[in-house]
Amino acid sequence: MRFGFLRFIRLLSIVILIIFAGFGRPKTQTAYRASARDGQASGQAKTQEVRPPATAPTEPPNKKELVFSRHDDVVPSVAFSPDGKRLASAGDNCVKVTDLETGKELLRLKNSRGMSYFSVAYSPDGRTLAGAQSMLKEKSSRRTGDTTITTYIYFGEVVVWDAQTGAVKMRLNEDNCPTWALAFSPDGKWLAVATGPIPEDRECKGDCPAFGEIMLWETGDWKLTRRLRASSAPIRALAFSPDGRSIAGGAGVIDEGRGDSVEDFKAEVFLWDVVSGDLKQKFPGHTRSITSLAFSLDSRLLASAGLDRMLKIWDCHTYELKKMASDQMLSIEEMQTISDATSSKSGKNEMPPISWLNALSFSRDGKQIIGGSGDSIIRFYESESVKLVGILKPRGWPFFNTVMTFYDPISGLPTSDIDKQNRIIHRGLSRGLGVIRLGRWPFHPGSLNSMALSPDGKTLAIGNFDGKIRLLTLK
Repeated sequence: MRFGFLRFIRLLSIVILIIFAGFGRPKTQTAYRASARDGQASGQAKTQEVRPPATAPTEPPNKKELVFSRHDDVVPSVAFSPDGKRLASAGDNCVKVTDLETGKELLRLKNSRGMSYFSVAYSPDGRTLAGAQSMLKEKSSRRTGDTTITTYIYFGEVVVWDAQTGAVKMRLNEDNCPTWALAFSPDGKWLAVATGPIPEDRECKGDCPAFGEIMLWETGDWKLTRRLRASSAPIRALAFSPDGRSIAGGAGVIDEGRGDSVEDFKAEVFLWDVVSGDLKQKFPGHTRSITSLAFSLDSRLLASAGLDRMLKIWDCHTYELKKMASDQMLSIEEMQTISDATSSKSGKNEMPPISWLNALSFSRDGKQIIGGSGDSIIRFYESESVKLVGILKPRGWPFFNTVMTFYDPISGLPTSDIDKQNRIIHRGLSRGLGVIRLGRWPFHPGSLNSMALSPDGKTLAIGNFDGKIRLLTLK
């Protein structure tokens, strides 16, 4: 009897040793989170379980992911410094600069006159940082028969800072035009600013014809030297070709998603010659607002994405549509139908991996197009065929399904959630008037609104609706 008891004790000891040996194996990775209050890195390591590597086309391995709680709401733009050591982000009506080696907030750059920032960009030499900000100045509505015509008047300004100290170098506010997107030319001689709508007649008081354009500023003396006029819609996205010879602009309606029809709106992509300012081509392939543009490394291909769920590839030499993809993306209406069909009392449904693309980038080897979706999933497409070859879900996806609803202080009506997805500025007017409600996908605070690829092509920075910046390590 005693012999049996001793044998049982020995077996139990062996089992316990095996269990503790298993616990000693590495199963975690470290991620640093920044304080939402002061933006400084907390220094506390948070362990997270490492997911097993997946094979394409499901999910490329993500060895490391850092999360910084930099802003309180949507992050409409992120940009790496040319040396890859800093990251600038727009949000909270300010621009913040993060040291990626320490996780510390280095700079907090304020807005002007209560405006909201929509775009940030570093100059190629890393000495200059620019931010584009805009705000709704006036909104009025009048009824003509069965039609209600709503007029929006915006103003804006570009602030140019010393990238190291944050000192203001220049303020660019030609005609107080709204500013939606920024891009420096590859040689650093030009700063392109996307704007619109700009009234054709500044003295017009009624229904005034307006247009979108790109303003080209010389960075040597900060003079406006060229205006590249587009169509009646504002230019909401732009990109310089890597060879510096061409610039592309994408049209987008500012308040798209409110359910109102926009007369004569064409979601066109424009291609200009930088030196002459001549319009080389218009690509009329999209039916909803253009969200992002990106050139291939050889400047031959131009990728465009829009709220019409389409990804299109254009040949900049022949001006032909080469390829397009939409099989992995659904329209806003279809996503809402899916959301309604899968609704539950908890409001924490698994989000389907389908959406439009809010951001585009070609990989550094030119073989893939990286697309950041509104559902926060990163999609990888083969450049020539536009075939989906892989996806990457950030850690913790899907993010908590809560929506912040804001109210327009002018009309008293709730602003559109889709507006915020489309980086609309009404949130800047309505801060403090918000209420929290459990919302329905895809209008969730974790949605991806901006993306940038590091200079070495190994890291993706994404800005989300929840105010967080996520750094994802690629292969």
